[in-house]
Formats: sequence, C-alpha cells, structure tokens
Amino acid sequence: MYESELRAMIEAGKEASAEVLRIYQKGFSVKIKEDNSPVTDADIASDALLRKKLSVFSDIAWLSEEEADDSSRLQKRALFIVDPLDGTADFVHHDGTFGINLALVVDHAPVASFIALPARQAFAYALKGAGTYFVSPDGKEERLHVSSRTDHLIALMSRTHVLPEEEEVLEVNKDKVAQAIASGASTKAVMLAAGKGDFSIRFTDQTKEWDTCAPELVVEEAGGVFLDSKLKPFTYNRKDVYNHDGYSMFNCQENTILLKNYYAGSAN
Repeated sequence: MYESELRAMIEAGKEASAEVLRIYQKGFSVKIKEDNSPVTDADIASDALLRKKLSVFSDIAWLSEEEADDSSRLQKRALFIVDPLDGTADFVHHDGTFGINLALVVDHAPVASFIALPARQAFAYALKGAGTYFVSPDGKEERLHVSSRTDHLIALMSRTHVLPEEEEVLEVNKDKVAQAIASGASTKAVMLAAGKGDFSIRFTDQTKEWDTCAPELVVEEAGGVFLDSKLKPFTYNRKDVYNHDGYSMFNCQENTILLKNYYAGSAN
C-alpha cells in the first residue's frame, strides 16, 4: 500500500535534490523570514518543483515550510508534509549536511518517507512495514538497520543549534557515551538508521512537523525509536505544527534511559 505514492515522491525528490545541488554550486541569495530563519532560492525552487510533481495526487493535502498553511488539510486523512530544504542554515554555511524531507501522512502517522542528501547525491526512503533503504550516487540500494549498541554510544548532535540541556545529557551519561558527531538536519536520521550513530536529542521548541515527519519513519523502519523529548509519540496533521517538546531518536528502546537519567539528574 502507498507504493505508487512513494515512487512519485522519490522521483520528485530526486529532481528537487538535483535542483538544490545546482543552486548550491552556482550561488544563491539569502533572505530572513519573519521568524528570523533564513530562506534561499533553493528552498523556494525545491518547494515549487515538489508541489508541481505531486499535484497529480489531488486528494492529498499539502503542508510545507515554504507555503501558507491551508487549514482545510485538517479535514483530510492524507497529506504530504514537506521541508523543501531541511537545514537551510547548514546550506548557507556550505557544510553539505542539509536535506529534503518529504513524507506522506495518513490518519496522523507517516506511511511513506523520503530524505534526500543533495550534496552526497544520495537519498533514503521508507515505507510503513517494508523497511528503510539507502540509495547511493551510483544507484546501489541497501536496506538500513540501526546498530545494536547499548554502550560506547555515538551521539548525533546539531551543527548549528546545540542547547546546554543537550550537552548535559552527554555529561549525565558520560559512562555510556563514547563520542559525539556533529551533523545537520535530517542527515542525523539517516546516519542513525544506517547504524552510524545511536541517539540524537533536541530540546528546542522551534522544530515543526516537517522537521520530524520524514525522519521518524526512516528511523522507525530501520528498527529505531522516534519520540519527543518527553518520550511521547508524535501525531501529525495537527493545527499547531510546532513540536513544543523537541524530539529524540534512539537505535533501541533500551537507550531511552539516557533521557530518563537526564530527567532524574535534573530533579536532584
């Protein structure tokens, strides 16, 4: 189920990824939006391309970071949730760790997901109940699986927005955490799904549905766990699109102890 939608998402996402990479290499202008976040030519071009390519699914609603929210989506069972350039700050800093998030949500949960990594000319995709896959630049496809580590863990941290509370999680759990790797945006979800990291925790209240929806399914279908920072599950197609309690992802349920240890320490 949803295979045809996923195929269309992949094709649209690949085209958007190529366009984002073209703009990245050519040069781009940057503007600051009302919420003080940056937007570039690549954000707008990617959004327009994705919208056009996926408009064939006229019964599926649309929620994108770069478009005005249409509240009629709340009455729909299905919608696309889109971040046409996830990690715009990473894009502006030219560090290569930005992505494109595209998810199909049905009844408030993601059922198909695509994450492009334009600078690597690669992408990951997931289908509910069918696993997560990574496609390299040469077209080679491999199924992804999270690691089985419960010790000597690898933390995946933001490149541009690390909060003191997130550093405190590492300190409280220093006996279990071996190293921290900085990476951008949804790249962290792909790394975790591939077993190259074991957890990532973000306490910020500034992420929105399009920041977490595609990564959630990529992580879960690879065997991982994706929750908010209070260890509660997400629902999507909400009236309020903000993730007020951030997000967290783990390679396994057992490692949610890292957050529990942090909260226990904060209470003392």
